[in-house]
Amino acid sequence: MKKIQLLFLLVFVASIMSAQTIDELKAMKATKAAEAAAFQAQADAVNGEIAGINAQITELTGWTTGLNGTVGFDFSNSDKWQANPNPSAQSSSLGLGITAYANKDQAKYFWNNKGVFQKAWQDVDIAVNGVEEDDDLFDQGTVDIINVSSLAGYKLTPKFALSGLGELNTSLGSFLKPGTADLGIGATWLPIKGMTVVIHPLNYHMAWNTNGDLQSDGALGAKIRADYGRDLLVMGKKIAWSTTFTTYQPYSNPEGKTSLREYTWLNTLAFEVWRGIGVGVNFGFRQADFETVTEGVGEKDVLQKFYQIGLNYGF
Repeated sequence: MKKIQLLFLLVFVASIMSAQTIDELKAMKATKAAEAAAFQAQADAVNGEIAGINAQITELTGWTTGLNGTVGFDFSNSDKWQANPNPSAQSSSLGLGITAYANKDQAKYFWNNKGVFQKAWQDVDIAVNGVEEDDDLFDQGTVDIINVSSLAGYKLTPKFALSGLGELNTSLGSFLKPGTADLGIGATWLPIKGMTVVIHPLNYHMAWNTNGDLQSDGALGAKIRADYGRDLLVMGKKIAWSTTFTTYQPYSNPEGKTSLREYTWLNTLAFEVWRGIGVGVNFGFRQADFETVTEGVGEKDVLQKFYQIGLNYGF
């Protein structure tokens, strides 16, 4: 009996000592974790300062460049699946979106270059009695956008400059069918970092309709363009936003011609998930009367729009 009591006592003492040891280890772990968090916060702060200094060095001594891309795709296939509207069919789609820029900002001048490229294809192949109607891959284009611009300016103040702008807005597959080209001079406002607002009252504008016909031998008007790009950190993840709004307002319309008034708004959002890889969203709106002309009759106030969603990788 005494041996049993002694055994229970030893077990009880051992459990108390073990509990004390575990509590002590947990306390030590919490202390070390707090110390590590403090060191990590200091390291993050120093790395942030280094990144800021590197950005200033880059801006003052050379070019600032950036490239962001979005890829979206899906594939599907069915073979004799009777519940489907087309029992034997396969479809595929691919979307690509790239926003790139190369800027040089000096004390007295700047030169900003930007390109927005969007391209998407879709293909649907239907088999009838075992025979496919079409076997080409990605033979149907659904989105095709190119907007390229080059803006140079001489700074009168840090936020105001005299400037010149060249811009091309069209597509790759149907180059200048439709499309516009602009060349003008005026002023540029630089209100905050990453934002430029162009106001050019002297702008030479050319526009082509879907038939590739030049709508005017050249029209003078006002060109307004605004570009903004910013990277945000939300819960340690980067969200990159790039937006471009561009519009042309003619001073007069050529006799017998459709109005050349138009505007375009393009946007790119990139949500980082892991090491630069994330989800990308591209969307845009456009209105241009001359692009919707059919047999000499223009469909007024036709709003064009598109969007793409897919995997994103930021360089």
